[in-house]
Amino acid sequence: MLLRGDLGEKELLDYIARAKAAAPGVPVGYVDAYFEFNDHPRISAACDVILANCYPFWEGCPAEHALLYMKEMYRRAVRAGQGKKVIISETGWPDTGTATGGAIPSFENAIKYFLDTCRWADEDGIEVFYFSAFDEAWKVAAEGDVGAYWGLWDKDGRPKYG
Repeated sequence: MLLRGDLGEKELLDYIARAKAAAPGVPVGYVDAYFEFNDHPRISAACDVILANCYPFWEGCPAEHALLYMKEMYRRAVRAGQGKKVIISETGWPDTGTATGGAIPSFENAIKYFLDTCRWADEDGIEVFYFSAFDEAWKVAAEGDVGAYWGLWDKDGRPKYG
């Protein structure tokens, strides 16, 4: 929302307050790019849980440094959360398409990133939602030629990584 400019900070704070009032005792969070929680400390303060999207690929990070970079993205969200639970709500790596800076989509880079992410999450107790289960052919228009190729299974439901 903030990243895309769909809502301003005040509008988002109003929505968070409405959600908290409607569901007392239920933790309320917000999902956005990890850096938005640093850039908008009032949003971080209003949330009970921080849901941070961490995509080294979209920031042009080469695959060999992607896990270290994602760890730093996570640490930034943790600092912004000031002790609140932080969940990586989205992360992933495409296996096909055009490079973004030094980030190159490939079968090898995608599976390595997935395995590294899972290993780190398991070792450090990090909650991660991996994006995505299935390739989504319709996303090419919105995200370029990589948009359709983030899945662990192809568009027909076949596993891509034996």
